[in-house]
Amino acid sequence: MGALRFIGFLLIAAIVIAGLDYYQQDKKHDDTLSFAGYIETINDRFGLYKAEQVAKQAERARKKSWDAGAKSFLPSPPKGWSRYDLIDADSKPVQAVLSGYEISPMISSISGQAELQRLTNEGREGLIRKLAESGYVYEKDGEIVWFDITLKPKKARNTLVGLALGRQADFMNAMQFSNGYAVIDGVAFAEVTEGLSGDVQESDIRKIKGRIGFDEEVVLRLHTNASDATIRQFLNSVDLAGLNALLEFPSVATGQGIYVPLEEQPEMAGKMLDLYGKMVAMQDKVTQQKLENMDIGTVMLNTLTATDFNAEGLADITGGKVFENQDNLQMAYGKALELILHSDQRQADASPTDSGGGFINGLLQKIPGFGAFGGGAVATAANAGRSDVRVRKGNEGSSCAMSGSSKRCTFGKN
Repeated sequence: MGALRFIGFLLIAAIVIAGLDYYQQDKKHDDTLSFAGYIETINDRFGLYKAEQVAKQAERARKKSWDAGAKSFLPSPPKGWSRYDLIDADSKPVQAVLSGYEISPMISSISGQAELQRLTNEGREGLIRKLAESGYVYEKDGEIVWFDITLKPKKARNTLVGLALGRQADFMNAMQFSNGYAVIDGVAFAEVTEGLSGDVQESDIRKIKGRIGFDEEVVLRLHTNASDATIRQFLNSVDLAGLNALLEFPSVATGQGIYVPLEEQPEMAGKMLDLYGKMVAMQDKVTQQKLENMDIGTVMLNTLTATDFNAEGLADITGGKVFENQDNLQMAYGKALELILHSDQRQADASPTDSGGGFINGLLQKIPGFGAFGGGAVATAANAGRSDVRVRKGNEGSSCAMSGSSKRCTFGKN
């Protein structure tokens, strides 16, 4: 009898729960919900639950791949080429790279105080091991290529260390001038012409940089003494779509196979890099507002509880006074790149703008929800954060505006 009563209790409980659920679902419909309609809602909700579980599993897999790094995406050596690890200090190509190619880890790749202290104590050997985590050296008949792919996490926006490192990285990147170089599968590549150490063009070493995403980024760096043909061979051999998939918010411009004619690539790359600069300017404007409105107590709490340099912190340092949506900014960047790549080039050329800036601003305003970043303030921040960079088209000088005696095109800091 006890078992029967227990079963009866379970049946009654199930009927009550089903009745309450039916009542809740019926309230969501204008007409009375039929039994068949109710069964359909169960199927729909179960399907939604399964989709959520699949999405969670995919996100866990993505994070695992991100944590593993991007070194596996570096190409195998092409026919006739040899590949060396940077810790192979006895090889002449590695020695040449370490002594003359001006390579260094990205600031954002240093995870925390413990790693920074270790690198400081280990000196040159520690830096070499750090660089070996993300890059290789390739060599053939005197041509040497250092190729590195680093995964850059989002800037920490609510700790003193995060804000300071972000500003330091922006300052160092602002000291670089670059030419638009290539556009491959929706990714813009630039050639650095001037950096902290002076005019790169005085050296035989060429420095190429590309990035996928914004804020959370995949950064590709290639330093070489090789020809354009070799540089493009290496850039084209990378699975850019696969790297894009490592991002929490992949760029919709990458992986579509969007084709840009070779002769138009430097100019198109310049436009895409200009967009990146405008996004940085927007983020910098919000950073300044956060600094002006921060609560010292919250800043100290976040700083003391941060597990590493890239930890976001427990609370917003402004207490909600300054609106910021980094996720929306990342998605908007990818969508704007797609609009640029699909746009009619004649429309860009016809825009009465300084270096195409009005064209870029117009594209940004077409993105749904982008006005959340401040409407007119977006254009103000973008213009305030613009820097001048020479842009080369093939072997001929091409430009968007004059700056002194040089023809220049606006370009965001890399």
